[in-house]
Amino acid sequence: MEADSAKGATSTPGQNTDVHDHGTAFQQGHGIQIYYASHSAKSPQGLANSAHLLTLDSVPYLEDCESPVSFGVHPAASWNGDQNPQYVRRDIEEDLSSILRPGSFVLLVGDPTCGKSRTAFEIVKSKFPGFRVFRPEDGAEFSECVSLSGAEDKVIWLDDLDRFLAPPFIPTTSLDEALRTDAVLIGTMRADRLDLLSPRHERGLNHETRTLVRAARAITARAHVLYLDRAWSTEEVKRAKWSTDPRVAEAARHSKEYGIAEYLAAGPQLYLEWKNAWAPGLHPRGAAIVAAAVDLKRVGIKSPVSRELLERLHVIYLQRRGGIRLRPEPILDAFHWALEPLHATSSLLMPVEDDMFKAYEYLAEALAREGRASAPPDEVWESAIDEFSPDDVHTVGHRAEKADKIDFAIHAYERLANTGNSGGSFHLGYIAAMQDRLEEAELWYRKAISQGSSISKNNLGLVLQRSDREEEAEFWFREATADGDTYGMRNLGQLLLDQERWDEVEQFSLSLIEQKPSVAKLIMGQLFIARGEHEEAQNWLKQAAVDGSKDAWFFLGIAQEKLEDWQAASASYERAVKAGNEQAPNNLATALRKAGRLEEAEIAYRNAVEQGDEEYALFNLASLLAEMRRYGEAEPLYRRSMESGFKYAKNNLALTLEKLGKSEEAEVLFRSAAEEGDVRAMANLATRARKAGRPREALLWINRALPSGRPGYYTEMGLIQEALGGPNRAMFWYRRAIEGGSTAAAVALGYLYERSGKSKAARRLYSKAAGDGDTHALYHLGQFYLNRNEFDKAEKYLNDAYEAGEAVSHMIAFLAMRSGDLVKARALLDEVTESDSPQVVPLRRLLGLLEERKQHAL
Repeated sequence: MEADSAKGATSTPGQNTDVHDHGTAFQQGHGIQIYYASHSAKSPQGLANSAHLLTLDSVPYLEDCESPVSFGVHPAASWNGDQNPQYVRRDIEEDLSSILRPGSFVLLVGDPTCGKSRTAFEIVKSKFPGFRVFRPEDGAEFSECVSLSGAEDKVIWLDDLDRFLAPPFIPTTSLDEALRTDAVLIGTMRADRLDLLSPRHERGLNHETRTLVRAARAITARAHVLYLDRAWSTEEVKRAKWSTDPRVAEAARHSKEYGIAEYLAAGPQLYLEWKNAWAPGLHPRGAAIVAAAVDLKRVGIKSPVSRELLERLHVIYLQRRGGIRLRPEPILDAFHWALEPLHATSSLLMPVEDDMFKAYEYLAEALAREGRASAPPDEVWESAIDEFSPDDVHTVGHRAEKADKIDFAIHAYERLANTGNSGGSFHLGYIAAMQDRLEEAELWYRKAISQGSSISKNNLGLVLQRSDREEEAEFWFREATADGDTYGMRNLGQLLLDQERWDEVEQFSLSLIEQKPSVAKLIMGQLFIARGEHEEAQNWLKQAAVDGSKDAWFFLGIAQEKLEDWQAASASYERAVKAGNEQAPNNLATALRKAGRLEEAEIAYRNAVEQGDEEYALFNLASLLAEMRRYGEAEPLYRRSMESGFKYAKNNLALTLEKLGKSEEAEVLFRSAAEEGDVRAMANLATRARKAGRPREALLWINRALPSGRPGYYTEMGLIQEALGGPNRAMFWYRRAIEGGSTAAAVALGYLYERSGKSKAARRLYSKAAGDGDTHALYHLGQFYLNRNEFDKAEKYLNDAYEAGEAVSHMIAFLAMRSGDLVKARALLDEVTESDSPQVVPLRRLLGLLEERKQHAL
């Protein structure tokens, strides 16, 4: 017998190997193959030189072995930097664990990539964590492992046992000694290779080969043989589907066609071979054929694909990559390469029936994970729509919509609609409605209804409602409700709520209580919100949520907001976000903000913006940052909000620019916003003009804002009247603002009273405003008592004002100087940035004199 030796680097004893070594095949005259050890085989001298390298310290404990790949397990696609997918318990484990014990030899047999090595690894590691694990490369190293002194608790790992069944094979004497000394022997072997050892194959073998086969059979005869199926059982597949590892869960979805372990192992390797095949002179035509099959799957084709279609489409891919310059192989060779199995049944192109094929499932999913794949050519979309069954075409339409290939989606749905398929008409109506082509949408929805589509009734109602044909819309919502359409029920309830037909809403909700309790309770909750009965609304909505209404959480959050229960509202909105409500992220952030959880609110706003809320969430995030005095971060967000057309952004951007010292641009923006009708900008221009000493200009602006009826604008009018020298007119406007709930007006009126000598009335107003939460009132109370030399009371209110963020550091510094605490006074004055303020400058001088006097005294 002659054979070429397999090429490769040798491994030293005890070292890990990263891939299986399947040895060298010696072909015999009658087709029988005996697998000899290949590149790990050594001469006697080589064995002698390597054996002494094996020491006990170099042999790891199983509990320290982390990577199954180093034990011969095929690596899977990397996820989070890990090539080892989550292990899924196999049904064979109970039998394997009961047999596997010290002094036993167990051999796991099965098809390639059925999970033999991984199952063996997990079992021995869990059962014998404190044992040392030996991984010999051949029979000579096996004997060395057995005879190594000091190694009592040991596992000998014999992955791909056929490597040990030819010279230098495992001596049966060493094998018996290992079992006698309570070693644990665990091996794996492919079923086809174990079959070669059957006596029925001995006929026709020469003496030498027959002797080798019998010697090999003597080794396997000492093992408990357990078979592991390539196809996973129903229970195993269930466990895989519950895996938290997306690679395993994905493999489980394809368990009807492939073994799960096979899919995990073969997929990455096939994908790599496909990518490499584009190289000139390799298999570029085969790679192009596979690319065409993969793209047909990507656009939604689930049915087998004909050879004729692949031959026609693959030319597009080949030309894109370089055409004839790639030196493409003949078409027959290309199909032969693509159909050649890698492990068991896995190949790039899977045969289904005569000249009908499918792309290996993993390939399309790997492209999707990478996110770098080019879009399928238009010819693929056209072929998918024109040459496949309606079931496939329906999916192609969905994929085209998702890929924003609307023309192809319309083409697909028109083909369906023309065959009487209501789904095609429905989707054509949906696309037309999304593009605001309401008359066309109405026609398609009516056609879908005539073809038997029940869900089109609700959508037709929505189109009619958008067309201001509410009576017709109500009819179709009622029709959808009669068919049991939950959306129809919701939309009918909302229409009645919008029209404030409260009694009908209640009757309608109660009529649904048996049929659809969650919908009925949700509508009742919305009814009580509309009526302003928020406690009752909360009760109904909690019941709706318990009954399974996901939308109930959002409306529950609204009811709790109205009750100013911000913590509860936050929790409800969180549940609404998890349920997929698109409005909930912004509301969650606002509830967190109201609850004082500003950092969480910022994160929630940013999440909402990332999810596409460029209207409310973007504006509110900018507003929050401005509230936190992070004006530099707020400015670009306000600009984005303004550019997207949000009507309040221009005014708020102007306020932010004022804080950043960009007064001229702020003025331009205030005026622009005011001309666009923003009353807040009008009021801000009034304030700016008043503070700039232009009260008559301020009066013009505030008169434009007053019709909005906001108490804050009445307060500004009072301040302007004071500036114009009309205290009585000012008092009128302050009182009107106070009636509207303005605490700022109470402070302003109190200050007017104080300057008029009405100190008791002033103090009452300050105290009332402070009790209502106005922090500036604390400042005025502190100043009030400071002016009267009631320093203890002054200090109390000023400290409260300081904690609330009021600019009172200089006032507390004065009290600290008065009590002799110059260190505290210095620290407080150092906080004041307006060092040239007429209030601060004399205090700094006084403090300097006191510090100098104290220094001289020392």
